[in-house]
Amino acid sequence: MHILKIAYDGRYSFQQQPHKETVCDILLDTLEEIGILAKKKIIYSGGRTDKGVSALGNFIVVELKKEPILSYINAKLKDKGIWVLGYKEIDEIPKVKYRHYRYILPNINYNTEAIKEGAKKMIGTHSFHNLSKRDRSKEKSPIRTIYDIKISENDFYLTIDIIGESFLWNMVRKIVGALDLVGRGKKPVEWIDKLLDENYREGVPTFPPDGLILVEAKVDIDYIYDSYSIRKFREYWEEFFKLHVMKLGIAKTVLDYTK
Repeated sequence: MHILKIAYDGRYSFQQQPHKETVCDILLDTLEEIGILAKKKIIYSGGRTDKGVSALGNFIVVELKKEPILSYINAKLKDKGIWVLGYKEIDEIPKVKYRHYRYILPNINYNTEAIKEGAKKMIGTHSFHNLSKRDRSKEKSPIRTIYDIKISENDFYLTIDIIGESFLWNMVRKIVGALDLVGRGKKPVEWIDKLLDENYREGVPTFPPDGLILVEAKVDIDYIYDSYSIRKFREYWEEFFKLHVMKLGIAKTVLDYTK
């Protein structure tokens, strides 16, 4: 087996689907096309993400016929918004130590201290039944453990880093939805306690996927990296950054002149 560390820019959902326009489908088709895929199957993955969600440190485990050449794979994936950043041959599926998600929330004069207080209440082991979307195809316990939530801010956005053992469907985006209501003063900080009460039921907004990135599905693997692939990956995101900073400045100009 080989573990492949992968990144993507959110234009596709992750899990295989009949329409085949997903991260996993495109990766499997590419590996098959270049003749190194032994079985057309994802054995295991670090995290399943919805369309719109990006990733920097996700991974898949697959059966390969031989050692992959990352620069060749990434050349085939060019313009797909998907990259294979590292790999390692493994004998067994690694345990994920934690998953680190980051949400970028536009700064709209939030009460950041209230958001921090609300976030503290979610750290630990709780029932997140009000802060996740039920997957009717699976019977999953809503009990999850959050190791840490860190909040930082600048003039333009809040960064919400959520680190946990595992996550339910839409759990991070609903956590952000709850913190948004607290930060805007629509709900008191103590409301978070009610949401975590297993006997209490209340709907919570699900924030858009576009602000979410899976930073890392952490495993004890010393990946083998390819410097050329990493350089090309950074070049893509440098251009992306420059373009969107310009658009940010244009939007700020419009807002400043229409006060």
